[in-house]
Amino acid sequence: MAYSCCIIALFLISPCHAGNMTNTFDIRDEYNTVKRYVAIILFSLLLLYGIVGNILLIIVFCSKNSFYSHAFILISSQLIICAFLNFTPQVIIVLFEMIKTEITEAYETTWIHSIFATMNTFSFFAMLHFTLLLAVNRFVIINMPKFSAFFESSKFYFLIVCVWISAFVISLIEFHYCFKTFNASNLQWTFNCSKITVESGAIFMKVRYFFLLSFPIAMFLVYIPIFFNIRHKRKNAIELSRTSRNGTINMVKYERLLLIQAVIICGAIGIEILCYNSLLKLALKLIGKEVAIPINIFINCYVIFNGSILPTTNLIFVKRFRHDVKRAVVNLFYKFKVTKTVSITVFPAHSTKF
Repeated sequence: MAYSCCIIALFLISPCHAGNMTNTFDIRDEYNTVKRYVAIILFSLLLLYGIVGNILLIIVFCSKNSFYSHAFILISSQLIICAFLNFTPQVIIVLFEMIKTEITEAYETTWIHSIFATMNTFSFFAMLHFTLLLAVNRFVIINMPKFSAFFESSKFYFLIVCVWISAFVISLIEFHYCFKTFNASNLQWTFNCSKITVESGAIFMKVRYFFLLSFPIAMFLVYIPIFFNIRHKRKNAIELSRTSRNGTINMVKYERLLLIQAVIICGAIGIEILCYNSLLKLALKLIGKEVAIPINIFINCYVIFNGSILPTTNLIFVKRFRHDVKRAVVNLFYKFKVTKTVSITVFPAHSTKF
């Protein structure tokens, strides 16, 4: 009888003991409160920086005195759209799941999660396509200027539409093979590619990985002849500067700055692919499971920051862009001040007569 009572008491105590246990591998647990709020602050600041930076870039592109070429503005505009598409799942899924107080099933999927997870994939593939197109544009403009008229024709707009369709089709293929979910416990996007068969899912993930790596490799191969061409032009410009004006040097400098921007953007994308597929696995092997949350915070911060890499490179390397941003901000404050003054003038405060 006493033995039976002990067994009953043990079963009654076990749920209470399990409820008081802390899960060190769940960022929503009280044990990881500091990591959770650090992640929320970092994600929010990077999202704010990305949104403001891309809006400023749009303002500069739309200004009358923009010094960027029409093709560069058009391709960069597509990259800005991709950035905003990438920011949306970060706000709707990542931040919302982190702010929630209750701990729900980590892999719980709803139709809202499915839509925004697919949007995340679509924006990433579109960004890869347009970054490669930007590299091809730089190659044609610098190495093959005879064919640069293509980027001013209506065929170029058709090419942009085809790029969007290509990214959409690839996203649908991935959705056909895999479920993409966000694991809120450790801030990790995960793929479950066993919708059809486990074997086909494994093959698809390998093909997907090599397909993603092919983009930065192709960009690197495109930039090699561009680098040598600009180096050759620079040597010729130095010789011409002794007998002529510095217009040629300024043009070479402008092309070199655009090349640096494009290379940094392509390099950032390549690093993102490697981090997303290899960094966490390597860290888990070398250190252990306790490093999973900090590594995923870093990866997600890097993914968000990549959405603002285009305005960041312009802000660092292009002096004219910094000047245009300052002028745009000053004009914005001036218009706001004038609007406020006009509203006060139109609706004056009622005076009281004594």
